[in-house]
Amino acid sequence: MTRQFAAIALFCVSTFCVVYPQEPTRSPNKLRTPINRALIEEFSFELNDFKMDHQTQANNLNISVSYRYVVNIKNADYPDFRSLAKDIETALTKYSNEDDYWEIVNKNLTALLLKKYPALSSITIELKVDPSSLIPYTRSSRVTRTRRQ
Repeated sequence: MTRQFAAIALFCVSTFCVVYPQEPTRSPNKLRTPINRALIEEFSFELNDFKMDHQTQANNLNISVSYRYVVNIKNADYPDFRSLAKDIETALTKYSNEDDYWEIVNKNLTALLLKKYPALSSITIELKVDPSSLIPYTRSSRVTRTRRQ
């Protein structure tokens, strides 16, 4: 009976157990480099309480911007987010079509920034418009634009 039990135990261990080889000891000062793993880098910022006259009224906008960088971006190619923020402020201040819906304004913003900044592979902008005397609702538009590969 003991022999049968030992044979069954040996069969189970050999069938269901996986033996992993021990990793070689590494110096704590050496970093491991991942193999076949893509690096994805993103950045985001907000412009809060931006005032804009649009659609016959004063509006208060809260703008969230997030973007993804192109793969293998060089250190010198990272844009300063303040430049993007300034471009958004300028575009909204000088926006010419008073009747455009917020969705159209947002599509135009994403197109402008993706064209101007080649280091971006995609950009998402969310415009949140506070309630006003004419429209008592908070509204928002979220647009994501991706560069063609």
